[in-house]
Amino acid sequence: MQTLRLVLLAQTALTAYLWVWVWRGLQSFAWMNGGVETDLLDRSLSYLIVLVPSIPVNLLAVVWLARGGHRARLYLACAGVLVAVQQILLLTPLDPGGSIAAGLEFFVAVGPPAFAGLALAMTPRAKRWLREDRPRTARRVASVEGLAWGLAAVLAVGVAASMDRWVTASTETGPPVGEYDESDVWARMEAAVTATLTSADTFPGFDARTVQVTSCGYRTDAGLSTFRYRIAYELAAFAGPTGEAAYAAAVRSAWSTDGYRLVYDGTTAGGAASISAERQDELRLHLVLGESAELEVDSGCLERVDPRVHCLAPQGGVAPENDTVVGLACPKLD
Repeated sequence: MQTLRLVLLAQTALTAYLWVWVWRGLQSFAWMNGGVETDLLDRSLSYLIVLVPSIPVNLLAVVWLARGGHRARLYLACAGVLVAVQQILLLTPLDPGGSIAAGLEFFVAVGPPAFAGLALAMTPRAKRWLREDRPRTARRVASVEGLAWGLAAVLAVGVAASMDRWVTASTETGPPVGEYDESDVWARMEAAVTATLTSADTFPGFDARTVQVTSCGYRTDAGLSTFRYRIAYELAAFAGPTGEAAYAAAVRSAWSTDGYRLVYDGTTAGGAASISAERQDELRLHLVLGESAELEVDSGCLERVDPRVHCLAPQGGVAPENDTVVGLACPKLD
């Protein structure tokens, strides 16, 4: 019984840790992909509501396992059912981003102690202990269960009090709260391409452009949807190795100036030159040369303040038939 109690305590601690892990993961996702100022309340609360019932139930199971009997069986069974329900819900998934990372983490972290607890509860000694009721005072029942469920009620009230913000953030639209929004990101990205392609006389031109606009899967506190941009230009063939090396040197020099931070300057696994940089306006640039030479610019997650996004024509000699825009409805560009 002592081992089973320790297993339940470990499962409780891992469940609490999992929610903290999800919370930090959601925050880092937002900031890493665009610095949008949001606490992601709606998504974090959805995970909290699923995970938090395990805490009072498991703790009460730990208390009553010391005495055995009907109440111990009841809470132990509830703890097992909760694990199964939580695992199913976390793999559904819950959040708008469609992520099942929390469900997989739950299976890895909470699954082993849950299975261990089930195995211990099925042993003959455990079954005998759980069948025998032992005397207990009504005052002790009231104090232990009252404390646990009182704490659960406080948490439930806190969640209910936040429901208005939760619903508002998912349905209403307000002013942008981040430093950057979607209104000028395409133009900034094309300007970054212009600054890069004009930095060398050996620039060969572009063969094709692909623009991808994808949802980040969450809304800001203002209720605004968030989107990420990626623009990839395929470079035409260089006149020779010397021209390619000269262009790489010019790009390297341009991305080492103020406003840029050179992140990587090396080669790919195949030996082609690869250079990456970040700008102060949170754009990320990547140039890879060789047989599949490409210049790529990525944005972070940005707030959509206007449902109609203005599309821009390609540059660097890209023909209209080689221009692809995915994720936006663009009229045919001249």
